[in-house]
Amino acid sequence: MFRLVSLLALLASASPAVAQEAFTIEARGRIFVDVASFEEDFAARQNSAEDSTLRAARMGLQGGWDDFSFVAELDFGGDKVSFKDVRLRWSGENFRITFGNQKTPNSIEYLTSSTVNSFMERAQPAQAFRYDRRIGILVDHSGENYSVAAGVFGGSIGDSTADFDISDSTVIAGRATFAPINESGRVLHLGVHARQYHRDAGEPQSIRFRARPGASLADRYVDQRTMAENSTLIGVEALYINGPFHVLAELATEDAEGAADATAWGVSGGWMLTGESRVYRASEGVMRGVSPAQSLSNGGWGAWEIVGRIDQLDTDSAGRQTAYTAGLNWQVERNVRVMANVILADVEGPARFGEGDFQGFQMRFQLTWP
Repeated sequence: MFRLVSLLALLASASPAVAQEAFTIEARGRIFVDVASFEEDFAARQNSAEDSTLRAARMGLQGGWDDFSFVAELDFGGDKVSFKDVRLRWSGENFRITFGNQKTPNSIEYLTSSTVNSFMERAQPAQAFRYDRRIGILVDHSGENYSVAAGVFGGSIGDSTADFDISDSTVIAGRATFAPINESGRVLHLGVHARQYHRDAGEPQSIRFRARPGASLADRYVDQRTMAENSTLIGVEALYINGPFHVLAELATEDAEGAADATAWGVSGGWMLTGESRVYRASEGVMRGVSPAQSLSNGGWGAWEIVGRIDQLDTDSAGRQTAYTAGLNWQVERNVRVMANVILADVEGPARFGEGDFQGFQMRFQLTWP
């Protein structure tokens, strides 16, 4: 493991790209450093804390040859080592086949990279239902304003640094998106996704519904476990971009064999104070990053954005969590960003620590490459 880490670090610090005829290879990665201060006021827990974490420290390689491309990443953030994208892709004309460890086709916010999402943490619809990278095959087709993807996946790779156990579960998932408006600076995106999830009876990881209130250093105050072996999920999503303004809405619900169910939804919006516009990629139905019109290195002030969100997870027997988040994002350069979030969350019903509320402030310092 030490040799692998050393090799990735050397490649990340080397020349950004090496090309030999049709073959290309370059380093890729990201570093997120988070600091947070929060208060918990629940019936069975009262606590105040200040903390910091290396939220992500991802290093990897990407490249390709002819119609093939590849990505291989490891992440060393959060006091653990975990596999991220480790995949090989063949691309034809508007048609792709991807093999390996990859995201399942569910949720626009989950599929949009954390390097460009509007908030430090994804909303509860993208957290609550065990979306994860899994080993499998994905087939997708796209046009100028639509995308269709479907895949079959096995287990996800665990975070054990000793053996990286693969969970014994199966997922069949699909997603379709359509953008009736798809112009530069003006987009209307609509999408639907579904998933069938199965785990073996002896698998220790249960089907459960849980989410943090938008802060990675907070606990999961609503956490419902089930004994079910199968579950069915369906979700809907919408995105609207009009110049410097955007709004994103998502809802998903999962039923675990009729024994338990949960619903999560979120609505968020943002306004680029410096006039830039969010970028949309119709071939994947996701948002892309923002490049400042005038970066700090070019004598400008970078791109500034204010954002707000309300999201909720509602379970049938473990309580309901509603979170309110306001944020300010400073895109200093294309690959450098500073973020600040203020979070208020209200927990009702028979949650882990009883009813109560959460208040938090957090900041992130972000660097990505290439």
